Amino acid sequence: MRRSVGSGGGGGGKTPPNLEDLLRRGQDRLRGVMPGGSLGGGKSFVVIGALAVGLWLATGFYTVAPNQVGIETIFGRYVGSKGEGLRYNFPYPVGGVIKPNVGQVNSIQVGFRSAGGAQARTRDMPDESLMLTGDENIVDLDFEVQWRVNPLKASDYVFNLQNPEGTIKAIAESAMREVVGRRNIQAILTNEQSSVAQEVKEITQNALDEYGAGVRIEVVQLVSVNPPPEVRPAFIDVNAAQQDADTAQNEAKTYASREVPQSRGRASQIVQAAEAYKTKATADATGQAARFDEVYASYKTAPTISRERIFLETMEKVLGSVNKVIIDQGVAGSGATGAAGVVPVLPLAEFGSRTPAPAQTNGAAR
Repeated sequence: MRRSVGSGGGGGGKTPPNLEDLLRRGQDRLRGVMPGGSLGGGKSFVVIGALAVGLWLATGFYTVAPNQVGIETIFGRYVGSKGEGLRYNFPYPVGGVIKPNVGQVNSIQVGFRSAGGAQARTRDMPDESLMLTGDENIVDLDFEVQWRVNPLKASDYVFNLQNPEGTIKAIAESAMREVVGRRNIQAILTNEQSSVAQEVKEITQNALDEYGAGVRIEVVQLVSVNPPPEVRPAFIDVNAAQQDADTAQNEAKTYASREVPQSRGRASQIVQAAEAYKTKATADATGQAARFDEVYASYKTAPTISRERIFLETMEKVLGSVNKVIIDQGVAGSGATGAAGVVPVLPLAEFGSRTPAPAQTNGAAR
């Protein structure tokens, strides 16, 4: 695709000066200067020709604005690019200058058309927006491509693109269909929109670079991503159910995050109590074993005394918390204290818990 340089290329696209008017004005001035007010002889024609050539060469000066790049041509062939400032090139029809705007951000809408303004209406373009997804569903996707001329490759933009907006739109739409065709509709509708836009931008930029378009893609922005209008209510219900499921899962995770640490704490307490009981039981068993070894050593030295000692200690433990009755075998054998020879023990413990009995007069029991 080539862009031709027409007659409007010289002097930055301005109308070239009329040579006949210039010659006529020059002749009028010379008539006023020369004697007799006439132009005669070959010398006069030389002067007029030199003046005309000078005026023609002066039309080659042009100015490049800060947001422009001057693309110079000679006989339609590209000879170089110039930056901002006052520049010069051969005037028309020998030379020409094209000054593309490299600072302006251009926008291309795919799938919709907006007239602009705060209250502008958006017109849907279903032939552009309806796309087939990887799971054989249809998605209604509108997006916008923002681009500008690459200052370093402005000549490619001027000479290689005949219809820049149409070319960029076709490549971007093709890239979007390719990216959407590799994904499921649920991912496109929910969490992969940013990755879709980034991938479309990269594919579009690579394709334009291969074509030598001299264009830089700034942003690919998804304006709206929806299921087709015919099935949109069903998708809304599915999304609502999915959100409810996510809410339930989040609540369950919150409950688990609260209960699991508490359960682990209780389990840790039980383990620590068991460890403490283990340590205490082990220490008690170790002490009893050591005491048994000591008793056994004493028993080997004096068996009779050890047996008596063990018997007395055992009886002390057994009878320490029960009521006792002492039987004097010697007295019981003589029959001095009754039929059985049993001497009751004075219940001193009971005296401490009983209230004193009232005093008896005269016939008190003895």
